[in-house]
Amino acid sequence: LIGMSDFWNLPDGVEEIVPPLSTNLEKTKTDLLDYFQSKGFDLIFTPLVEYSDSIGGLANEELSRSSFQFSDTNSERSLALRPDISQQVARIDRRFLTERNKKYCYYGEVTKKPLGSFTKAISTMKVGLEIFYDSETGVKEDIFNALSGTLKKLGLKDYVLTIGDISILDEILDKLRFPSDKRNKLKGILSSRSKSDLSEFLRQEGKGLRTFTILSNLLDIIGDYEQEFRNLNLICKELKIDPKKVKSIKQSFDILKNNKIKNVLIDMVDFPGYSYHSGIVFSIFQPKTGVPLINGGQYKTPFSKANKKERKGMGFDIDLISILKLQIK
Repeated sequence: LIGMSDFWNLPDGVEEIVPPLSTNLEKTKTDLLDYFQSKGFDLIFTPLVEYSDSIGGLANEELSRSSFQFSDTNSERSLALRPDISQQVARIDRRFLTERNKKYCYYGEVTKKPLGSFTKAISTMKVGLEIFYDSETGVKEDIFNALSGTLKKLGLKDYVLTIGDISILDEILDKLRFPSDKRNKLKGILSSRSKSDLSEFLRQEGKGLRTFTILSNLLDIIGDYEQEFRNLNLICKELKIDPKKVKSIKQSFDILKNNKIKNVLIDMVDFPGYSYHSGIVFSIFQPKTGVPLINGGQYKTPFSKANKKERKGMGFDIDLISILKLQIK
């Protein structure tokens, strides 16, 4: 029998949504989806449950590891609650087998498994948008223009936006001849900004002072975009990083500036969301609490098992519950 105390309890990180939050959630969700559709994004809905062995498709096994899973007695296969919607949208886009640019927006609940002993399960409501494209012309402009409008719709003023580029970091690690099977662990250390942990890890991997110095300098690149971009440029010139990648992050900053998005910081070791991102990444958070509110970036995904050509995508998602709770405070 279930005791009354158990009856009222919910798992950590899971909550019931009641007025006024529920009322605000519905209104805000509707306002944003209407706005996205007015910008040419097609509204789609994706399933809450997927097969565990196919969730995330070909692009990302990480999604399966972070999902809650259970058995389906009918199919005798394992099912999973979705921890992310972007890759579901990518699967829908792949079905069209088109190279034309396609724009989608969506809304739904996501639930993530705790990633460590100090983290809780996270269940929240997300609104987001994605553009899949063959030609990048105008894509960043559309994404950051929609982001600017989103910030206005949400009434967000006290925020910080960090921007970086995963492809630059990956090329830096290529130049430093860092083994691919160690990179996820290294990125975790970099994102923690612990130079002592970085030094110890590099020592264990047999890497010398030059590698530590370059990566340590990369850690220090966080702050005002104008100043820190110059510091990033120095590192990239020393290692002969592809100038197009450096130009891409500068172009992104210029577009953000043109859209009057303020408080932009450069951060080359911030990895928002999941690790399927492969180019520009950005995150918006509330500076006092550090709570991430909006995450986005570029990524690639194969068309299908038969067609390995990669389809490019860019988008962002919004944690509506976290934002609305901040507004209530």
